[in-house]
Amino acid sequence: MKQATELPLPAPSRPEPLKWVRENLFNGVWNSLLTIITLVLLFFFLKGALSWAFTQARWDVIPANFRLLMVGPYPQESLWRVWAGVMLLNLLAGMHLGNSNRTRIPAELRNTWLTFLVIIAAYSALQFSAPSAKFLPAVFAVLTVAFFVGRAIKSISTLGWTITWVVGFVAFLFLIGGNLGGGAVTTDLWGGLLLTFLLAVVAIVASFPLGILLAIGRKSSLPIVSGFCVVFIEVVRGVPLIAVLFMAQLFLPLFLPDVRIDKVLRAMVALTIFSAAYLAEYLRGGLQAVPKGQDEAARAMGLTGTQTMILIVLPQALRAVVPAIVGQFISLFKDTSLVAIIGLTDLLGVANSITANSNYIGLSKEVYIGITLIYLFFTIPMARASRAVEARLNESKR
Repeated sequence: MKQATELPLPAPSRPEPLKWVRENLFNGVWNSLLTIITLVLLFFFLKGALSWAFTQARWDVIPANFRLLMVGPYPQESLWRVWAGVMLLNLLAGMHLGNSNRTRIPAELRNTWLTFLVIIAAYSALQFSAPSAKFLPAVFAVLTVAFFVGRAIKSISTLGWTITWVVGFVAFLFLIGGNLGGGAVTTDLWGGLLLTFLLAVVAIVASFPLGILLAIGRKSSLPIVSGFCVVFIEVVRGVPLIAVLFMAQLFLPLFLPDVRIDKVLRAMVALTIFSAAYLAEYLRGGLQAVPKGQDEAARAMGLTGTQTMILIVLPQALRAVVPAIVGQFISLFKDTSLVAIIGLTDLLGVANSITANSNYIGLSKEVYIGITLIYLFFTIPMARASRAVEARLNESKR
């Protein structure tokens, strides 16, 4: 008796564009009417927006204040510090990507190369007069060379890269603010995108482990620990971020009268506390989603409670809430704009100072559209990275 041969299933065919339009946009009277109305409104909106952007808008306000948008009131003579720090971070990023991708060029690096080419072209098209423009090709070259160096060296473990990044970031902070012979650059001179980047990175890195500890502490069998975590999470989540920022500005000096804490560090503490409370709540949902049988099986194999949490439960909980965690990180990056209310000159604070300048009255739309594009430049890759991580985790789960 011959065994029946299994024929491979045909690959799913993509719908034709016209067929998709008919089935999804014009598949009924009401849907067709709604589609037509939407297209008409979209046409008039784009017509007005493009007409303003190409005939009325004065985009020269962006090149004229580009240095201010990037670094705020940072001293002109010390800008080499910032570029040295950027070079260092690009060196580490390139080597990390190369060391982790020995057989192919990852999409992250291809997108970065394309982004640098677009930025360099924009500099040329807009005729930016900033002296720092000449450093962009150097940054591009450092990233590229570092990628191939990372491929050539011996593979480095995750722990090794974690330590390298921590040391590299500390070196970056020392470069932009430490005393390198000509005096230190104090944090009250940090501003613009530089300050926004630092606030976001420090808050993200610090809030993640703190959020994990709060989520685990909330499930603790010790009433004091669980009660403290519950009160902390609920109180922080019950007030707006701006209130937490004001409390950090007022209460930290009150609780630590003998310690001088500058405004930037206070803002970092407030952002970290606020983000950690939300991360703890997301992780609590992830921990509850892990079946109890996983815990019981681990205990039956002789694992302790700590080992079970670290090796079995926590990885599954994190996998379940990756989109929520990255969404919180994106929100945190955007929420750094609130520090302008407490007197810090972050990206939004610099934009407000530009629009208040008598030379640029009436150009607020151009300025705020410019900083919107800067925010999108960072948040869109974060969202794409979230989808990539989620897809990779789903593949490994299969």
